[in-house]
Amino acid sequence: MKGMHPMLNKIDTSHYDKCRTMMKTHKNHHRLRMILLCIMMLINSYVNIILFPVQHNLPYMYGFLLGMVLFLYCAGILATAMFAVPDKIKLCILTEVLLILGIFIHAVHPVTGIVMLFIFATQIPECCQAVWLRKQEGWPHFNERFTEQMQSFGKEYQSDYPTDHVENAEMPDIPEIPSDFPEIK
Repeated sequence: MKGMHPMLNKIDTSHYDKCRTMMKTHKNHHRLRMILLCIMMLINSYVNIILFPVQHNLPYMYGFLLGMVLFLYCAGILATAMFAVPDKIKLCILTEVLLILGIFIHAVHPVTGIVMLFIFATQIPECCQAVWLRKQEGWPHFNERFTEQMQSFGKEYQSDYPTDHVENAEMPDIPEIPSDFPEIK
């Protein structure tokens, strides 16, 4: 209906502030979880990777190889945890599974592993909130201006000019235009 008054067709944006705040909180909590996980992995590296071969009196080369495998396993846990934001539930679950498996195969020390499991267990409520956020009107921007523009124009911005292969394009030379001003020497 083109003749309708714009105020009659207005979308409710009252929840946008709450949703933006919730997304910012999730981002800050993820950053804090990563800092704590890095600290716990450093402790795990010392306790489990360095001291484990010494405590079990393993030959030097076998202890070195075992330490490298444990280090790579812990690096894999860190990599999955870095990308395991509340929006990506499968990566959150994978991180938890890798930590549990690491405890059972002695790649992660039990004490540090339980602390890390607890750290990532605090992410479960945020995963539920992230699922709720995805269902809300205005996802993923929660921006009133963006919503107004989408309502007015009905599509995202598209350039009037093609931008394919712009990096290969050359700028044409601009001819010099003589000026009326004297040259400064």
